[in-house]
Amino acid sequence: MRGAELLNVVAEATGLPQSLIVNEIHRLAVKSGMSVETLTLDDLRDLLAEYLQDVLITAKSHYSPYP
Repeated sequence: MRGAELLNVVAEATGLPQSLIVNEIHRLAVKSGMSVETLTLDDLRDLLAEYLQDVLITAKSHYSPYP
């Protein structure tokens, strides 16, 4: 499974609005220079791991009690 089919399955599994998830993954893929049409499960894992890392770093710097 890859591409649009993979995105739809993942988006549905989140329970969140599908258009929101598909658009976000598409944005991440384009930002990373990947083609959404050929996106594999491994590519998706890499994208989401990088995205999570960015979210955690941002949250840590925003909510850290130390400047």
